[in-house]
Amino acid sequence: MQTYELKEEIVHFISGSGIYKETREIRVNRYLTRSGWVLNKIEGKEEEIKSHEECVSYISPAVKEWENLDEILSKLTDVNVTVKKVHRKINDCIEEKILNYVEYNGLKFAYSGKPSDLKAVADFLKMQSISMNERIWGLERMNVILDPEATAHLFHQFMNFLRGDNPRIKLGERISSEITVYDDPLNENLIGFSVFDDEGVRTQKKEIIGDGIVLEYLGTLTTKSGSPGNARGVLPLPDYFNLIVKPKDWGFQELIQDTKNGLIVLGVIRSEIVKNSIRLFPRNSMLIGSGGIIVREIAIPLQELTTIDAISKEVKSVYIDDYHGGIAPFIRLKARPIVY
Repeated sequence: MQTYELKEEIVHFISGSGIYKETREIRVNRYLTRSGWVLNKIEGKEEEIKSHEECVSYISPAVKEWENLDEILSKLTDVNVTVKKVHRKINDCIEEKILNYVEYNGLKFAYSGKPSDLKAVADFLKMQSISMNERIWGLERMNVILDPEATAHLFHQFMNFLRGDNPRIKLGERISSEITVYDDPLNENLIGFSVFDDEGVRTQKKEIIGDGIVLEYLGTLTTKSGSPGNARGVLPLPDYFNLIVKPKDWGFQELIQDTKNGLIVLGVIRSEIVKNSIRLFPRNSMLIGSGGIIVREIAIPLQELTTIDAISKEVKSVYIDDYHGGIAPFIRLKARPIVY
């Protein structure tokens, strides 16, 4: 039997409305069977938990700022903020941390750490807004530069093909000529920071893709493929924590100057998988040498990952979603903009 506890104290700051507070709490006993984790004990079906690196407890220094949170939030304007104090316990291992979410005019950012950094994050988001208005028809497959947020979303979706419970790409398969991608749960600044996963396995940085070759799957104690350490959820499934795409040596301005008749994707509203194609829905798009245009989505079939031919040395911490953090560079590849 394994005991799982999760308590979240949540404070919402809504610009113009005020501060609202809530608490969420989960406590379950679960059992490992041949078919996976279950909440009810089944006599004769329970299995021994396979050997793994045991978890250790951790309390973030940022927790000390929780008592001053109302004062910190009172200094913010024009943004919506959610701050969570998370207490997670699996058997004897305890983790406490602060997660911060900021939204301004549709732009989002999330990080793990001190709430006193919220104003700096809010100011950063306010600087990111740009306008776009022109619609151009007849765009075909072309050079596309993805900004760090778009790059992170591309590989966020690609991770779905590397889950140890249902891998869809073979280990050792080359998907690109040079891209390297890590899962790093131990980056204390990113929203996915966790010192142990939801099975109580100690987390570690994993090289998932190395120089374009698939090296590792996202595994749990119950998956046939992939090493444990990527379990997430009350009934755990394999998932990554923080996506790190390794930079290379292209300068951003050099990349722009080298890309003729190209498109730049600036930010992502959402992303999804359509069969063997990853679709990015841009927040903004710009034709190089022209200006902002309206693009509904960017279609990137998996085979187009082999066309990645430039990776910037500049990187940026980005928001992927409420559970996954990311640090990524600009990359260039072939893709098809869809405008209708």
